[in-house]
Amino acid sequence: MKDLTSDRTPLVIAAEINTIKYQTRKVLLAGTIEIGRRLKEAKDLLPYGEWGKWLEASCSYSQKTAEKLLRIFNAYGSQELPNLNYTQAYILLGVPEEERAQFIAEIDAEGLSTRELQKAVKDRSQALQERDQALQEKADLRQALNEQESQITQLTTERNNLKTKAEQLSKSQGELENKAQNLETKLSSLEKSTSYEGLQKMNKNLIAAQHKTCANKIAFLYENLDKTFKQLVWEMSELAANDPDTHEVYKNKVLDFLTKGLTEKI
Repeated sequence: MKDLTSDRTPLVIAAEINTIKYQTRKVLLAGTIEIGRRLKEAKDLLPYGEWGKWLEASCSYSQKTAEKLLRIFNAYGSQELPNLNYTQAYILLGVPEEERAQFIAEIDAEGLSTRELQKAVKDRSQALQERDQALQEKADLRQALNEQESQITQLTTERNNLKTKAEQLSKSQGELENKAQNLETKLSSLEKSTSYEGLQKMNKNLIAAQHKTCANKIAFLYENLDKTFKQLVWEMSELAANDPDTHEVYKNKVLDFLTKGLTEKI
């Protein structure tokens, strides 16, 4: 009778061993999930601060070990048990929960060695980090664009307000000039029919009107000068941030112009 063991080779024996190891790890995964389920149940029942003491006294677990078991239960306990062994399931905790199922399907995690799976998880984590960084950069860029658009809108509104105010001042100046002209015309028409005293009074009124007109012109010019100077200061600050050398050149020119203007012209 032929010996039944004659067909057994080291290759066959190794396959059997690896099969038993795989099955053992799957059983270990199922057991780990059930232990984690009960650890969670106990943790929810225990008073605050008693968790660590209970683990040590009742289960001989450290909190680190218990947290590891709870992580596996939280990841796999509420779903159909994946076709993975314990080691594979634990390595896959490195993939975010929302990505995990798709990742397992894409890479055929069951057929990978521990080293291959670790590398695949590391590569996916790096890819997710790069994706999240790209999304964050996109969000930051969008925010910067929104802020720039808001600034442009604000500056446009300010410009339109200044334009409207300038038009109003110009209209007011025109009205004053017309009034002065009317007074001058009236004075001229009354020269022959009024006394010298009356002419003097009219002359004073005319001078007062001219002074008021001059004052309004100065107010108009000052208003525009003030706005122009503020705009110049803003543009210089932008230039200082973007082109310090050019800013230094124009800074000296502006200071020289203002100094000479104040000491020689006014």
